[in-house]
Amino acid sequence: MITLENVSKSYNDINIFEHIQLEFPENKKCFIEGINGSGKSVLLKLICGFSIPDEGKIKVNDYEIGKDFDFIQNAGICINSPEFFENLSGMDNLLEIAKIKKIVTEDKIHQFCKLFELDEDIEKKYKYYSLGMRQKLRIIQAIMEEPKILILDEPFDALDKKSNETLKVYLDDFIKKTGHFLIYTSHTKEYKDFADIIYSIDGRTIKRVT
Repeated sequence: MITLENVSKSYNDINIFEHIQLEFPENKKCFIEGINGSGKSVLLKLICGFSIPDEGKIKVNDYEIGKDFDFIQNAGICINSPEFFENLSGMDNLLEIAKIKKIVTEDKIHQFCKLFELDEDIEKKYKYYSLGMRQKLRIIQAIMEEPKILILDEPFDALDKKSNETLKVYLDDFIKKTGHFLIYTSHTKEYKDFADIIYSIDGRTIKRVT
């Protein structure tokens, strides 16, 4: 479980969040809705440890972000655009990431590329990728190690309808089989029916809707 206890955050003296109390349970798909600029990405960065709250605590199971660990552990993260190497192929970029933990094989990566129909383009240099291809690569790097926690910012953005359905089916199946959990965002309400739990950003607070 991820717990936010009395979390506040501001940028340039502008309050983004004030005294947030939230829980994200395991074995659930958690959706955060909010308009562009409402703070969805800020919230995810706080959870991941990429940004530090002004007040409060963020706990993941038995450890506290910023105290026990600087960053969230055993998580697949897709927030903003990862810094892929422009002159490397999509596959070589994924292999560079895979070298860090050494828990995913090249064959497994190829399986994910085939799943998202990126296999025919995976050897092309990243700089030649379309927006949709780049989004697929972002998603694959987040899910390929099958982490306990998935944190995905606008994962359905820039994907075609078929790829969106593929992603939804994969995520739903993955959560059900593993008992792991997903936190994802969207600036549209189209994908909230996919969620088990819905949270809505309302001004400087976040409320659980369902």
